[in-house]
Amino acid sequence: MKLQNLFCVMCVLIALPMLAKADIYKWKDKDGTVRYTDIPPPSNIKQEPISGKKLTKPTGQAPLAPVANADATAVKDEMHGKDPAAKAASAEDAAAKLRQKNAEADKNNKNEKEAQAKMKEENCKASKANLASYQQGGRVYKMNEKGEREYLDDAGLKAGAEKAQKDVAEYCNG
Repeated sequence: MKLQNLFCVMCVLIALPMLAKADIYKWKDKDGTVRYTDIPPPSNIKQEPISGKKLTKPTGQAPLAPVANADATAVKDEMHGKDPAAKAASAEDAAAKLRQKNAEADKNNKNEKEAQAKMKEENCKASKANLASYQQGGRVYKMNEKGEREYLDDAGLKAGAEKAQKDVAEYCNG
């Protein structure tokens, strides 16, 4: 009984790939890159048959990427007089693309401003901590090139405190 079940399972596993028949499409994008996909290319792109299979009908979907000679196609359409509905649809598409481009630019600007604000806040915290170390008194040192401590004298402490005060004024105000 177990052998029969095993045989049935093996037959199903062998037949399964035949059930999942998928067409493969070969086409070139606007950059001349050859693409192989299981999704039919847009209707305005020439496709080639693979291994003698017949070509399927175009999908009517928008191109995945801008198509080479798209400007020539647009000129042909204008010369043959597109209907007003098609012109309105293309104007809406252009407006939608412009809105999307503007939205992306706004998002990038917002992200950049947030990053700058975060960096300014971090600089403010660091400069306040540096100023506090000079104001608390005691021995303050800096590391030299050899990794050794060099303790600051009164002139070095005063110069360091002034620089720290300038940093606080720069990063923590405004």
